[in-house]
Amino acid sequence: MATNSKLRKDLLLLLDITKQGLSYRAKKIKESYGPMTTEEAVYVIAHMQGMDLSTYLPIATLDRVRALVPRISPTKTMEPKAPGRKKSSGANSKKASSYPLVKPSYMKAAKTLGEDCYPLLFIAENSIRELITLRLSGNGTNWWDLAAPSNVKQNVQRTMNKEARYPYRDKRGSHPIFYANFIDLRKVIDANRPDFQDVIIDFDRFRVKMEEIYMVRNNLAHCVPLSKDDITRIYLFFRDWARMMETAGIK
Repeated sequence: MATNSKLRKDLLLLLDITKQGLSYRAKKIKESYGPMTTEEAVYVIAHMQGMDLSTYLPIATLDRVRALVPRISPTKTMEPKAPGRKKSSGANSKKASSYPLVKPSYMKAAKTLGEDCYPLLFIAENSIRELITLRLSGNGTNWWDLAAPSNVKQNVQRTMNKEARYPYRDKRGSHPIFYANFIDLRKVIDANRPDFQDVIIDFDRFRVKMEEIYMVRNNLAHCVPLSKDDITRIYLFFRDWARMMETAGIK
């Protein structure tokens, strides 16, 4: 099916790019967010740019597009750059092109991981953290003590005790959940399945995916270059978590 012509025209004017530039962006969106048609990729770009797709598309198409990407404010890190765009000449825009003892391939990897992979993990992990707080805080102000597994509370307390040895540092957060690592969050959800069953249909599959992403996350946190497969896993997890939340009616 051809892309809505009016939407395409308005999007080209909004982005101030050529049809070739739009095709390039659509290709990068397909690579980043997984399988979709070029038509859908163009609609995703329009959605990320804040265009009101309801004025262009039938409801069935609109729902399909909204399910492809999370409903969050678009950021520069998520928007693929078209070739030929001028780079900012400001001091803050400068990036190191070389560094002592670091391979050129690592310099290139640093840019990809810093601009693409890390923001997606940051957003997804904090979305999970917020969902846990939203669902379990209804049990009272002491919900953490009641709902968190004992081994998770021990891990969190250990981290908080370590932080306390450096009182001049800003605290990580005002609640123990901010001290829970990625796999701890999975354990909290798993221990309170009834509170999350509308979001997570298959808990066993979710556990496997969380543990898989946890290994990728550790590599990223320890500045280890990621394989193409691991980078793809980040994109897929980011997309799938957003779809699960949207299916459950959570924005």
